[in-house]
Amino acid sequence: MALADKKFDDVHDKTGSDKDKLKDEFDAGYLSKIADIPDKEPALAALVYQIGLMQEEFNEIRRHLVNDVGDGAKGDTGATGPKGATGSAGAKGDKGDTGATGAAGAAGADGADGAAGTTDASKLDASTLPTSKPKTKNKLWNNRGVVNVS
Repeated sequence: MALADKKFDDVHDKTGSDKDKLKDEFDAGYLSKIADIPDKEPALAALVYQIGLMQEEFNEIRRHLVNDVGDGAKGDTGATGPKGATGSAGAKGDKGDTGATGAAGAAGADGADGAAGTTDASKLDASTLPTSKPKTKNKLWNNRGVVNVS
């Protein structure tokens, strides 16, 4: 249940020592005397009436807080709202567990020298060469007993 509408208007605008003078009269019981004789002091009786309405308003606020709000520590949780807009993409992340590519390794050792050969073409054994022209350049092949270079 929501609060009812406000019932009162501002009574005065006094502050400081002017307000203290009003408090002194209240503490002396002057307000109760006015309430006992409304016909003799109608202007003051109207003020007493206005103050009574303010007390009713405060009591309504107190009732609302106790009965409708509870201890005021925290109300019920409302429904979940709609999902917000998706943000922009973040920066590119690290490569993870595999890490970055490492530096190139050292060069391998030179291979062993080949079998002793000959530079005399008449002693060349072409029987182990392919008999068709290789598709790659600079390869030897046996063309009917004649050694050719592709």
